[in-house]
Amino acid sequence: MTQTDASFLPFGFQYYRSPTPFRDQWERDLKNIADKGFNCVKYWVQWRASVPEENRYEFGDIAELMDLAERFGLKVVLNVIFDVAPAWFYKKYPDSKMIAADGSVVEPRALSYRQIGGAPGPCYHHGQAQAEKDRFLEAAVLAFKDHPALWVWDLWNEPELTTGIKRSLTFDNQVCYCEHSLTAFGGWLEQKYGTLEAFNEKWQRNYADWSEVEPPRGQAVFNDLVDWRLFMSDALTDDLIRRVDVVKRHDLVHQVMVHTVPAPIFNLITAGSDDFKLAEPCDLFGNSLGSSAWSADLLLSAAKGKKVINSEIHALPGHTALKPKPLDFRELKRHLLIPLARGITGYLFWQYRPEVLGHEAPAWGSTYLDGSETPWLRDMAKLNGMMQRNRELLCDASRPSDGMAILISPENQIVNFSVYAHLDTYNDSVQGAHKLMHDLNYKVEFIHEGDLSKEMLSRYRCLWMPYPLYMSSAASNTIREWVGAGGTLISECSFGAIQAENGTHSYEVPGYGFGEVFGVREKWIHSAEHLDHSYHNLTLRSQELIPLAIRPEGWENAKSRLERSGSKEGPKEALLGTAGYGSYYQSEVELAEGTRVLADFAKDGSPALAVAAYGKGKAVWIGTLLAAAYWKMGHASTAETLGSLLREELGLRPYVGVTGGCIRADLSVGKDGASERSLLFVHNWGETSEEAEIALPLACAYAEPWFADGKEAARLDPARSDRLAVRLEAGDIQVYELHGVEKR
Repeated sequence: MTQTDASFLPFGFQYYRSPTPFRDQWERDLKNIADKGFNCVKYWVQWRASVPEENRYEFGDIAELMDLAERFGLKVVLNVIFDVAPAWFYKKYPDSKMIAADGSVVEPRALSYRQIGGAPGPCYHHGQAQAEKDRFLEAAVLAFKDHPALWVWDLWNEPELTTGIKRSLTFDNQVCYCEHSLTAFGGWLEQKYGTLEAFNEKWQRNYADWSEVEPPRGQAVFNDLVDWRLFMSDALTDDLIRRVDVVKRHDLVHQVMVHTVPAPIFNLITAGSDDFKLAEPCDLFGNSLGSSAWSADLLLSAAKGKKVINSEIHALPGHTALKPKPLDFRELKRHLLIPLARGITGYLFWQYRPEVLGHEAPAWGSTYLDGSETPWLRDMAKLNGMMQRNRELLCDASRPSDGMAILISPENQIVNFSVYAHLDTYNDSVQGAHKLMHDLNYKVEFIHEGDLSKEMLSRYRCLWMPYPLYMSSAASNTIREWVGAGGTLISECSFGAIQAENGTHSYEVPGYGFGEVFGVREKWIHSAEHLDHSYHNLTLRSQELIPLAIRPEGWENAKSRLERSGSKEGPKEALLGTAGYGSYYQSEVELAEGTRVLADFAKDGSPALAVAAYGKGKAVWIGTLLAAAYWKMGHASTAETLGSLLREELGLRPYVGVTGGCIRADLSVGKDGASERSLLFVHNWGETSEEAEIALPLACAYAEPWFADGKEAARLDPARSDRLAVRLEAGDIQVYELHGVEKR
C-alpha cells in the first residue's frame, strides 16, 4: 500500500507481541479478523526477540504472520520495538545503562508490558547502542519492505525515556546522568549558546569551560532545568529521526509513523515526549489513549494536517488482580466516534486476544481468552462496517476551524515542575482551557510555542494562554503584534512573571510591557492558602476554590444576555451571581483607564476578569487559574460566563452552535466545502439525559441517524431548516447524515 492510498481507513487490532499469541492460534485468529470485515493488524518486531545473538537476525515468526495477513487480505503495521535490548548487548556494553538523578542505575528488566525483558533499552547517547539499533532496523526493513501485506512502519511505541520504569514525576527519576549523556549535554549547550558568556547569562553562573557544567538534580533555579529536560527531549526526537532515516534509505514506498501517549500522562520531565516534535519527521501520526476529545485535538494539532490514527484503543484495561469491565456499545461508540468527529481516521484496538502472559493478563482482549467471539467484537464489526461504507467521506471531511487556539509551552511546563515539584498548575490549566472551549462547542486547536510566529497566529481569531508563568521576549513580541493587528488574547494571571532570558522574576507583571496590552498591573498575587479557608475543597491540591461574581455594568451586551435569559428583571438584578471559580491564586491589580471589569473576586470585590482594547484587537486578563478549577470541578457558571464573554463580548461564535444541555455537536464537511457531503456527530457528555437545539451553518431536508435507536431523538424545526432539536441519553453519541443540504 503506497503513500497515495489516502482513502484507506484502517480498523483492526494489535495482534502479536512475542511470544503471544502462540503460533497454533495465528491462522484461525487472522482468518476470523478478516471474515468479520476488519482490515488491519499490528505486529511487534522486537530487538531482543529478533536478535538473540550478535549479528544473527531472526524474523521467521514475523514472516509467517505477514504471509498469513496477505492470504486473508489484511494490511499490517510493523511496530519496531527498540526498548528491549538483547541480553548479549548489555553484557558487551555494561556502560550503556541509564543513570537516574539519584545515582541509581536503571538495570534491564522484564515489565508487565515488556514480558521478554531488556527494558528500558540503552542510553540514547551511547554510540554503540545507536549503531546496533540501526543495524536491527535495517535488517527488518530489508526483510519486509517488499512484502505486499505491509502498510506502514511504526517506529516507536509510546516514546518515553525509560519505558515507564522512571515515569513517576520526581526530580530523582530524571535520566540520564551517565558520562555519555553529560558529555553530549555540554556539546548541546555549546551548539545552542555559542559562547560561555551567553550561556552563563542564561543560567546566571560563571563556568569557565563547558566541561564544568552541572546538570540540575533537584529544585533550585529554573533555566538549568529547562535546558536539561529540553536536551533529553531532543535526544528522544533525534532518535526517532535517526530511525526514519534508516527506513527511508531502503524503503521509499511505505509510510513511517510513531504513536505517542499525549500529555499529561507523558511529560517533558520523566518521559521527554513532545508530540509536536515527534510528529514532524513522520508521514502520519498516531496515539494511545486517543478516545478523548483532549487527546484527539492535541494529536491532530501536532500532526499539522497529516493523517492520524488511534494506534492503541485501550477499551478493556485491567490486569491479573483487576479484571476488565465488559465493553458496552455506548462506551465503544465513545472510543471511536469522539476522535472520528474530529478527523482521526484509523482505529486499532489493544488488542485482539486477551493477554495470557504477565501482569496485564487476562485483560485487554476483544475476544474471550480462548479466542471466541465477544458481544463487543460484534459491535466493533458493526461500527467498522458503518465507517467503511462512509470511508471516502470520512477520510476527506473535517470540521472547519473556529480559529480558537491554546498555547502549548514545553518550557513553561518544565518551569512549573521546577516551581511546584508537580505539574498540576500547568496541566490542569491547559486541559481546563480545552475543556471550557470544548464544552462551549468550539473546535479547539493547539499551537506549540516552538511554532509561534506571525504567520501561524494569523490563522487564528483567539489565543488562550494557560497560566503563562514563564515567557520569552521573542514570544511576547510576536503575540503583542498579533493582538495589535486584531487578534483576541485570553490569559490567566502571572503573564511573564519569570523571564526566559535569565530566569529571574520580572519587576512588573504582566511582564514584557503587557500591562499596556491587558490594561492591568498586578500589585500582588495572593496564594489561595492564605485567603479565607471557608471555600476549601479537598479535591484540589493545596488550593482553595475562589468564587467570582459578575459585575453587570461591565458587560457591553448585558441587555442581550438579559433578553436571552428571558428574565423581566433589570440587567443588574438579573446578572448578579456567581461568574465561576478560580484556583491557586487571586491577583490584586491596578487598572488602566478604559479597562472594563466583567467579574470581581466575590470575597473582596476586587477585579477578577477584565478586557481591554489594544490596537485593533482585545486582551482578556483573568486574575486566577480559572481553567484549572474548571478542569477539576466543571462548574456550569464558569462555562456560562466564558461563553458569554467569547460569543457576545468578543464576537467569537462557533461554527456549530448548541443551546441547552451538555451536548457537543461536530459537523464534518468535505475539504472542497461541499456541504451535501456532511455528517453531524452529536455527543451528550453529561451525566443525565439532555435536550438541546443545534444551529447548523447550512440548511437540510432531514437528518438520517446511523443508529436506529436515535430515529426519534432529532427533529428539524419546521420553520428553520438549519435548526435541529436533539435528545440523547447520558454518555451517548449519535451520527446523522444530513440530506438535501444547502450551503448558507
